[in-house]
Amino acid sequence: MKNIIKYTYLLLLLVGFAACEDEFIEKQPLDEVAPETLFETEAGFRTALDGVYAAMKGDFLGYNFCIYTIPENINDDIIAGSQYGFTFENTHADIHPLNYDYQSFQLEGFWKFAYEAINNANSIIKYGQNSSLRNKDQYVAEALAQRALIHYDLYRFFAPAFAVNTDALAVPYRLETDELLVKKPRNTVQEVIQYVLDDLNRAEKMAINDVDSYRISKSAIQALLARVYHETGNYENAMKFAKEALKDTRYSLDTDAEALENQWRQDDSNEIIFRIRFDEKDNGSNAAMFAIPLYSSFPYYVSNDLLNLYDQANDIRFDVYFESDPMGSGNYYPEKHVGMRTADYDNYNAGAVDIKLIRVPELYLIIAESAARTGASDADTYLNTLRNARGIGDYSGDLLTEVMKERRRELAFEGFRFTDLKRLEMGFTRPDGSGLPANSPRFALPIPKLEIDRSGIQQNPGY
Repeated sequence: MKNIIKYTYLLLLLVGFAACEDEFIEKQPLDEVAPETLFETEAGFRTALDGVYAAMKGDFLGYNFCIYTIPENINDDIIAGSQYGFTFENTHADIHPLNYDYQSFQLEGFWKFAYEAINNANSIIKYGQNSSLRNKDQYVAEALAQRALIHYDLYRFFAPAFAVNTDALAVPYRLETDELLVKKPRNTVQEVIQYVLDDLNRAEKMAINDVDSYRISKSAIQALLARVYHETGNYENAMKFAKEALKDTRYSLDTDAEALENQWRQDDSNEIIFRIRFDEKDNGSNAAMFAIPLYSSFPYYVSNDLLNLYDQANDIRFDVYFESDPMGSGNYYPEKHVGMRTADYDNYNAGAVDIKLIRVPELYLIIAESAARTGASDADTYLNTLRNARGIGDYSGDLLTEVMKERRRELAFEGFRFTDLKRLEMGFTRPDGSGLPANSPRFALPIPKLEIDRSGIQQNPGY
């Protein structure tokens, strides 16, 4: 039964992706533009904004799986698991062994769904700026933030880090003034980051906090600004916007094991500032991102290097993030994203979980690291507040070292380790000897071949 389910999912995935390849080559990697009549009403704008989130989700290859599985397979937190384990999007077979190339379908899919969502956001910005509707600024702000977030994630995947080379080619930044079929060259890292910051700063001034965590609120925009400023080394602004976001009293740290478990098993927590919503009707089983206990499939184990960072007796995260392999290997598998809210074991459905893109703990860590690097006085406060919430007490030792260990502990399996390795110009080596040296060109993933064939943009070095 497990093998039947496995190959059925893989077949559906490959057939669906093959069906869109011709379309991907023939036109911009975007989908349909909403008709002008859609933007005559506030309900139309809301529908269009929902369409951006839907495009981001994609099926398997958008923010459904790949926003986590691609970067988590290019670091040292997970190692190869059971030889019988499988993943629905096959990252264990090509991304994790680091033999990805410009034809890797996961990268092609993420690129396509990302630009499809960007195109939809651009339509909202274009029509919203000229709208006479009372709440037009809110719609434009949300769309600007969507556009900035997606471009930023494309930059994270397909370009060198800002700290490494600001003049390197990144990705095309598509604006609302771009015609649909115009082929744009790749912008530089510096240009992309500046566009992202321009969009977010503009959005932050227009946005309000009248939406919940299933939409990008003003607080979420402030958190994104903190993330981008932090990643690019502007620590003063990183602290400023992280603290602004934390003023929103709707969001707070979980302080006990039950609450933390509810966050990851049931998608229920005040720590989640922005997420992509998944329900029973969403076909993707994204609760099987790194392990599928329902099918006794454990394609990844957790590295001892990561496990040994935890106080296993007191840290409430340990039993939420990890589970011992029931097959008796003696290893732990990543359980963080194995959700139970929509799981249906009777029908072999692993279920879907919300993709939690912005959480409160990240902001505490941004402030702590930024303060430590600039000599600000409140680094200890923010680091210890998070540590105490997780049951492990105040830190001891070198402050910055402990901040970086805490980032790895708290944010495990959320894609941050990949970004940290890039921005800090670090390499990694796994127990099996695989890895990437510091500043390896393979930290910038290959531009998909289909996009190069379509638009003629330049490939990244090394591919």
